[in-house]
Amino acid sequence: MMCLSHKKWYHPLTVDQWPLVFARASVVWSVFIRNRIVWLCALTAWFSGFSALHAETPASEQGEQKYWAYRAVTRPEVPAVRNAGLARTPVDAFVLKHLEAKNLSFNLPAEPRDLLRRITFDLTGLPPTPDEARAFLTDIADSGIDLAYERVVDRLLASPHHGERWGRLWLDIVRYSDTAGYNADPVRPLAYQYRDYVIDAFNNDTPYDRFIQEQLAGDELFPERAEALIATGYLRLGPDESNASNVELARQDQLNELTGNVGAVFLAQSIACAQCHDHKFDAITQEDYFRLQAFFAGVIPVDRVPVAQPDAILTYEQQLQAWLVETAELRHELRQLEILAQTRAAADKRVKFPAVVLKAIDTPKEERTALQHQLSFYSERQIDVKEAALLKALKPEERERQSALQQALKDREATKPQPPGQMAAMAAVDGRETPKTFLLGGGSYNKPREELQPGFPVALDVTKPYVAPIKAPREGVPGRRSTLAAWLGSPTNPLTARVIANRVWQSHFGLGLVENANDFGVQTAAPELPQLLDWLAAELVTPTESVGTPWTLKRLHRLIVLSNVYRQSSRHVTDGIADQTPFAWQHYPRRRLDAESIRDAFLSVSGVLNSKLHGPPVLPALPPKYSGREAWPVSSEKSDQQRRSVYIMAKRNLPYPLLQAFDLPDMHESCARRMETTTAPQALMLFHSELVVGYAQAFAGRLLLDNPEAEPRQAIEEAWQLAFNRLPTSEETAAATEFLVAQELAAEEKSQIASGLLPRPYPKFLDSHKALALVDLCHALLNANEFLFLD
Repeated sequence: MMCLSHKKWYHPLTVDQWPLVFARASVVWSVFIRNRIVWLCALTAWFSGFSALHAETPASEQGEQKYWAYRAVTRPEVPAVRNAGLARTPVDAFVLKHLEAKNLSFNLPAEPRDLLRRITFDLTGLPPTPDEARAFLTDIADSGIDLAYERVVDRLLASPHHGERWGRLWLDIVRYSDTAGYNADPVRPLAYQYRDYVIDAFNNDTPYDRFIQEQLAGDELFPERAEALIATGYLRLGPDESNASNVELARQDQLNELTGNVGAVFLAQSIACAQCHDHKFDAITQEDYFRLQAFFAGVIPVDRVPVAQPDAILTYEQQLQAWLVETAELRHELRQLEILAQTRAAADKRVKFPAVVLKAIDTPKEERTALQHQLSFYSERQIDVKEAALLKALKPEERERQSALQQALKDREATKPQPPGQMAAMAAVDGRETPKTFLLGGGSYNKPREELQPGFPVALDVTKPYVAPIKAPREGVPGRRSTLAAWLGSPTNPLTARVIANRVWQSHFGLGLVENANDFGVQTAAPELPQLLDWLAAELVTPTESVGTPWTLKRLHRLIVLSNVYRQSSRHVTDGIADQTPFAWQHYPRRRLDAESIRDAFLSVSGVLNSKLHGPPVLPALPPKYSGREAWPVSSEKSDQQRRSVYIMAKRNLPYPLLQAFDLPDMHESCARRMETTTAPQALMLFHSELVVGYAQAFAGRLLLDNPEAEPRQAIEEAWQLAFNRLPTSEETAAATEFLVAQELAAEEKSQIASGLLPRPYPKFLDSHKALALVDLCHALLNANEFLFLD
C-alpha cells in the first residue's frame, strides 16, 4: 500500500498504570518459563490487558475530558517572537516561537529559481517554463522578490492546472478509481465525471463546507445543479464486488466501507475500528459507528438522475406516481410474465439467492424500496439473460400475451410524465422507506441487535441521546445526508476545519502538523504546533479580513505559501541559523516529486504535453507483455496518451506502471499521505524503460527545432533551462560537452544506428551519431536528482 496512514502500536501510560503493566509482564514471563506451550495464550492475555488499561477510562469519560481534537476551535493570539522581523505572517510567528524555544531560527530564504520551481510544482504539478522563469527574474529586478513572488502565487492559484494538481490529492483521500475492483474490476464508465467535478471545485475555489454538502447530499440540497448531482458519486467510489455470492453481506460491506471513509476523510477518525466493538483507544463507541452509518442506510446507486428545481421535481414525482397507479394492473401482469421467463431461463443463477433477494429482483423497479434497490444492484447483474433466451422460455400463448401487454403499455407511454430534466451520471439518491439500522453483534450483518437512529459521535456532540435532529431541506427527500453534511460543515464542529487545514499544510510540506492526516485519535501523536493548527482552522472558517470568504482553500494556500516558513531554503547551513537537528520546520524539507508530477514534467519538458482538461480516462501504452489479463486498449490518438496523469485510467487491478513505481497509492482505501520510497525498480524504470527514452527523444527533438545543427553550447543551455530552470555553470557546460563528444564516438563505433532512438522530430541532414548523443544527454537530465526533487 503506497500510503502512510499507519498507527503507533504504543500508547502513553499514566504513572498509576505502570505497576499493573509490570505485574502482567511478570505473569507472562513466569508462564513462559514454566510452559512454553501456553506462551502464545499468555502473550494474548498481555495485549488484552494492555488494551484494558485504556478501556478502564470509559469512552464517555474520555469525551468529557475533552481530548485536544474534540475541543472547540478557538482562535489563539498570534505570539510575540524575539526576531519579529522574520515573522512575515501569523504562520511565521507560531513556527518561529516554536523554533526559538529550541534556540533555532529560520533558514536562509530559498534562491529565486528554487522558490519558483517549488511553488509552481506545488500549486499546479508542472514545472515552470523558461519564459516564466525569465519573467520572474525580471519582475524581481523591477519590483523586488516579495511582490514578484506574490504575483506568481496569484497567477498559479488562478491557473486551471491548479485544480488538476489539488484535485489529484483529494482523489487519493476518497480512493477514487475508474473501476470497481475485486477480481472482475469492471470499468465504471461515468466515474470520470466525479474526477472532473473535483478539479472544477478546486479551480473555482468552492467553499469547503459547500464541497462537503455537494458530495454527501447534492441531490437533496441542490437538485437543479448538475455538478452537485455528479458530486454524489463520492458515495459510490468504494470497491464493489460485482459477482458477490452473498448479496446481503455485500450491501453491508459497502455501508461499512463508506462509513469508515467518511470518518477518515472529513473527521480524521478511525471510526471503522468501532465496527465490531467499541474503539480500543478512542472515544468512539460501536453505537457511534452505526449511528453514523444510519445516515447512508437508504442510499441507492443510479446512473440517470433528474436535474431541475425542487418544485418541478416534486410535481413530476407526484404525476409519475399517479400514472403508475393507473397502469399498475397492466404492468404487474407483464412483470409476472417476465419473472416467469427469467425463472425458467436462469434457474441456475437465481437458485443461489435467498428469498428476500429474489423478492427484490422480482419487484418492479418503480415500486422497490430502498433496501430492494440495494439488493437488486448486487444481484440483477448476475442474472444477465439475453432477450432471445427469455422469449424462448415462454410458451407460445405466454409470448402472445406478453406481446399484447407490451403493446398496451406502449400505448399508455404517451401519457407517462417525463422528468423536467435528466442527465447520465454515476450518482446516488435515497430510495423509498429507508431501511432500519441496527447495532450488529460483532459487526456481523446477520446479527442485528437494537435499532439505532442517525446520530453524531458522542465525544463530538453534547446532544443526548445523541440522535440527530433530521431536517429535510425539501419535500420528498428524507434529509438524513443533508443533516450530516450541515453538521460536518458547521463552524462549531471541532474536527472538520482542523482536518482540512492539516491536509493543506501537509500537501505543501510533505508532513502535516498532525502526522496521520486520517487519524486524529490517541494513537497519533498530538501536534507539536497545536496553536498554529487552531489558528489555521479558525482563519479558514472565520477570515480575519472582512473580504475573505469562509471555508475557501485558495486563501489558506496563499497564507501558507507566502510565509517565510515555506520560503526557506532546503539546504542546511553551518552558521547556527539552521543545523542538522531533527526537523522542526527550521528549513524547507527537500522532497521528491510525486508520481504524477514526474510524468507530467517529462511531458512538459519534452514539449508534447496535451493540456486539455476533463473527459473520459485516457489509456497510454503499457510496457510490452506487462499484463495480458488486465491490459487495456491504447487510446487511438497519440495526443490523448500525452495528457496529464490525473486523466489516466485509474484501474484498481492495474495501476499505470510508471505511476505505481513512484508510490501511486492503492485505490482500495483512503490514502492519508503518500509514501516516498527509494527502490531499484524506480531507477530501472527511469533509465531503461522505452517510455522514458521516448520522452528523451522528444526532448532532444524540441532542442533541435531551435538548433537544427545541434550546436553543443546552445543545445546544452536550452536543455538546462527547460529541465532545471537555470543556465548551466561553466563546469556543467564543459562536462556536458565532453559527454556529447563521448556519446557521439560511442555511436560511431556501432555498425548500425537504431533509428528508433533518434530524436523526434529529427532533421534528416543532421549526423545521426550527433543526434543520438543529444538524446543521451536529455535522458541523463531526466534522470537527474535536480529534475526529480524540489529544493
